[in-house]
Amino acid sequence: MTAPAPDTSKADAFVLSCIDPRLVDDVTQLLATMGRTNRYSEMRIAGAALAAVDEARPGWNTAVWDNLAASRQLHGVRRVIIINHRDCGAMNLWAGRNLAQDPADEERQHQAVMERAAAEVLRRHPDMAVELHLMALDGSTQRLPCMACATAAERRLDTMRPGLRAEAVAPPASPAASPPAGAPAFAELVRLRLSAGLADAEAERALLTEGVTRYGLTAAEARATLAAEATRHGATPSTAARQVLVFLRAQADGRGRVSRRDAGHAAALYHGLAGNQGRRADADRAVAKLMEAEGLAPRPDGVLRTTTWYRRLAEA
Repeated sequence: MTAPAPDTSKADAFVLSCIDPRLVDDVTQLLATMGRTNRYSEMRIAGAALAAVDEARPGWNTAVWDNLAASRQLHGVRRVIIINHRDCGAMNLWAGRNLAQDPADEERQHQAVMERAAAEVLRRHPDMAVELHLMALDGSTQRLPCMACATAAERRLDTMRPGLRAEAVAPPASPAASPPAGAPAFAELVRLRLSAGLADAEAERALLTEGVTRYGLTAAEARATLAAEATRHGATPSTAARQVLVFLRAQADGRGRVSRRDAGHAAALYHGLAGNQGRRADADRAVAKLMEAEGLAPRPDGVLRTTTWYRRLAEA
């Protein structure tokens, strides 16, 4: 028997939220403000994201993934919206302490659990988009960065890039002028370039081309060497910039504006991807430049609704 075609008019998102009765109406209101009334299928389960990844509750894990698969088959959903909340009893039981006593740590714990859930969504459904939200008991909500999403998007970009093609070059004037051949020598060159900083994707491509044309490597070998050394050194700036751009585009509103909070998350993401090297202020300025280059505008913030925060970011 042929499965029915998904009815995409019913829903375009799968919402995973908690069963806490204090926030049932707030979750519904949040989705209404997103313009998603009657356009999502929802699963409420204790702990929300935690239910998807808690190894101690495999039955809950299965229930989440089976429901997501069913929603995709029946409704054609292409987005997962995960809504965790503060003062969550399930999270407290899992952590073995009252997380609400330390709000900063509570956010970190929720972020880590939601990142694991997002990574699992993308492992099972690589073409899905994922949003992470953390709700307070007053119904206010913050959208958290999704590093798993940025990494997945970067992989998709990599698959769309044309392969590296080596260009013919004239042989060196004399054998003495030739650099040592092979991956070890190229790895040494990569380390030197990384220590100086690869300015952009063009510099990265030039380095890969050099690995092919001067060191006798295949394009795949050159990429593997660069990736290995970049992992030891921290992500190359061009890689960090691409992933942060993916994040900024995802967080921007319909008018192409980025909030102060999301710009801060982007700077933290950039700093982390660059191996936490350099000053955080450098990451702030890099994010401001990326926003400008991408045509993204700062969203007004504060009581006076100004964009002063963006100027401070750019001048950090």
